[in-house]
Amino acid sequence: MWGRVQVFVGSVVNKLAPKSNTTTEPNKPRKYLYERPHFLKLGQKQQQEVTNTSSRTIVTAGENLPRRAGYAEVINGGKSAVNEDQGAAEEFFLGYKPTKTATEQKQPVMVMTEVVGDGSDLVPVTYFGIFDGHAGADAALLASKILHKHIEDKLNCTWEVINQKLVPSKQKAEDLNLGNLSNISVDELITGVLEEAFVELDDQIMRERLTYTIRGGCAAIVTMFMFGKVYVANAGDCRAVLCAGEKIVPLSRDHTPYAERERLTNLGDAKPELLHGEFTCTEYTRRIFRQDIGHRVLYRSPHMTGWAYKVADYDALKFPLVTRTGKKSRLMETIGVARGFGDHDLRVFDSDIYVKPFLTPIPEVEIFDTKEEELGENCVIIMASDGLWDVISNSEAAAIVRQTLASYNSNDYKRYTAAAQELVTQARGFYTGQGWRKKNSDDQASFDDISVFVIPLHD
Repeated sequence: MWGRVQVFVGSVVNKLAPKSNTTTEPNKPRKYLYERPHFLKLGQKQQQEVTNTSSRTIVTAGENLPRRAGYAEVINGGKSAVNEDQGAAEEFFLGYKPTKTATEQKQPVMVMTEVVGDGSDLVPVTYFGIFDGHAGADAALLASKILHKHIEDKLNCTWEVINQKLVPSKQKAEDLNLGNLSNISVDELITGVLEEAFVELDDQIMRERLTYTIRGGCAAIVTMFMFGKVYVANAGDCRAVLCAGEKIVPLSRDHTPYAERERLTNLGDAKPELLHGEFTCTEYTRRIFRQDIGHRVLYRSPHMTGWAYKVADYDALKFPLVTRTGKKSRLMETIGVARGFGDHDLRVFDSDIYVKPFLTPIPEVEIFDTKEEELGENCVIIMASDGLWDVISNSEAAAIVRQTLASYNSNDYKRYTAAAQELVTQARGFYTGQGWRKKNSDDQASFDDISVFVIPLHD
């Protein structure tokens, strides 16, 4: 195993193993033809221009987005033939009663035939999503087209329960056959909807890859506005940050293998068959070699947060399940994220060991109550793929947005588009002949695809 991984480490690029590491069948059709997000409204010529990895033209959208949000994107510097990021922006309403759910139909399509009540209680929902694809754009494209439909379906199927919690009626919940709601909040119900929708989409990808070509996987982050609150569901290493003046509030955390070490090693410890005798859940401060056998080494087991000494045995020669730290960490030395969609066919290099059992689509959900905060005109959420965050910190991004917004009139809707564009420009940098560099600096700029939403908290 160690020799195999050494060969792999020398050839790996970015997060995943080579394409030969996944099972693909060229004769399968694609569910969706590749395109950039529909809200960009790009013509055929523009679609071709934005795929140029040499010029890396930045494209923006603002007029076509809800909440006056701004959006900007740019393709990578040549690591893949197309931009593997995808974005989504949608608006829909709660308060419909479906005659048949998407789950029953096996399709993420609502059949809304009846409005609950007189229609005056319809609740608007605004949804933004970024999907960062890897080893292909298929999973990200599918998620951008479908995830919001799963969420809409499940929200409407839960609407009676949510409505009962928000405006208790004379009719008791038990009479409506809704169960005991006393200890369950609306936030918990919506969190459950988001978690279930993410899992259902991943299950759909697993099924449909047998019929369609769905290569690779994607990280995903969703920001949803409803009931005066912001719900952020994240699975992967995209990120959302709330910026209110000098105040910066992270609304997600990056799901690198190292950040998910406890979950991953506990799973491997509970189900050792997933390790195939090739990996160990025990972590060491350095690589253990044969000459270390019988000597004391520093280690920590899956259930430890601190470090201790033990005498190294032959099990210590197995390759660690999680290697390195931070953004450089890898799961099974194969992938740099621990949550997301797809990757059902991803295997450890030159083996039949599948990585998917350790990957989860279940998102972490953060909630921000806009009614409880004093929000100024310049209070925004920055939501972006890791192409931005790899080279720009939360505080740097907030400063860029503040400075850009200050140069525009508060009534100018273009200010949020300008802020998104400036973020992408700063992260992409400029080509110097020796690669992409940040402005007025020798620091390396982002070589990755970059997608950014700047969403005002005041609509």
